[in-house]
Amino acid sequence: MYQISKLAESVGLSRATLLYYEKLGLLRAARQANGYRVYTDVDRQRLSLMQQLQAGGLSLQECRACLDGKLDREMLGQRLDTLEREIAAKTRSRDLLAALLGRGSLKDWHEEVERVAPDLHRAWLMTQGFSSAEAARVAWLSKDMNAHDDYMAGFMEVFSRLDRWGPATEAATRRALVMVPFAPQTILEIGCGPGMATMTLADATAARIVATDTDAGALDRLTGRIAAQGVGDRVEVHNMDMAQLPVPDDPWDVIWAEGSAYIIGIERALRDWRPLLRPGGVLVFSEMVWRINDPSDELRAFWASEYPAMTRVPVRLAQAKRAGYRVIGHFDMGREAMDTYYRPLEARVAEMEERLTGSRVLNDLRAELATYHTCDGIVSFEMFVLQKP
Repeated sequence: MYQISKLAESVGLSRATLLYYEKLGLLRAARQANGYRVYTDVDRQRLSLMQQLQAGGLSLQECRACLDGKLDREMLGQRLDTLEREIAAKTRSRDLLAALLGRGSLKDWHEEVERVAPDLHRAWLMTQGFSSAEAARVAWLSKDMNAHDDYMAGFMEVFSRLDRWGPATEAATRRALVMVPFAPQTILEIGCGPGMATMTLADATAARIVATDTDAGALDRLTGRIAAQGVGDRVEVHNMDMAQLPVPDDPWDVIWAEGSAYIIGIERALRDWRPLLRPGGVLVFSEMVWRINDPSDELRAFWASEYPAMTRVPVRLAQAKRAGYRVIGHFDMGREAMDTYYRPLEARVAEMEERLTGSRVLNDLRAELATYHTCDGIVSFEMFVLQKP
């Protein structure tokens, strides 16, 4: 037999709590001749079981129903669903804290923050010691600041020997250039990569061209191409971050950005690059777009991870007009642009298979190549030619 103080001590509850349970009818005491409450071991077991039920998320009244044999299975199922959601949320919180301490992957978190708050995401990455350019690479490529250096080393090992770093063709570059309503004297190329478009622009115009990128290896390759073609007197190469381009004293006739504007976001590029153009100047950029409204769940899920901002052509045209541009024209760069990029990439990945086995770089590129083979007519690149009034 237990007096109330001993029972409270044995189950780790207060005397006041036991009296409250009696008031609710959850516990019943016998009375001794002197009026003292006494409890049996069955009462102690009942309290212990009730504590277990409370730990499962049941209210006191629900505990009483269970103890009295009135089990509400529907209610328990709902509570279980709620608890599983709470556990999942807590697990995500734990994983995030561990990852922020460098003890796990931040990939899922980076993807989600980039989707809902890209500008703040990159600003935060810069507070962690990344340059603006590297913050963009974390956001779009490695998606994990803890594994960024290793990921980029593997990624650049694949791309260092590729001539094109995105879907494009010389024919598409020349076609867009023909749409520019004047002969440009100056061209700023943003995100030039190894410089395939740069060399086409140099061949097709007499303009002074400044080609910019942040990858030193790509700029070295372009410098070699410039020297080989003998156009170093009017084509310059600069390591510059597209998110931090200075406004020149003499604004540019043309800004050229094939496959690169997405890195800082199309709407931001439209806004930030407009002051760099002279009145009447032209912005040319290419961008991956959906060609249909209802892609498969598999394709939609893949691109929701890789490029959540991808949209349809009419949306981009509306954004350009809101940003203060006149649309000169636009065109689908076609399957050839995709093939020109993805076929050499596929061959390079096969060549690097053994060296990169088990790496996330290899897995990511395989996944993208798989979508390339299933996206004909569903996803492609569009070239846009816009004019600043």
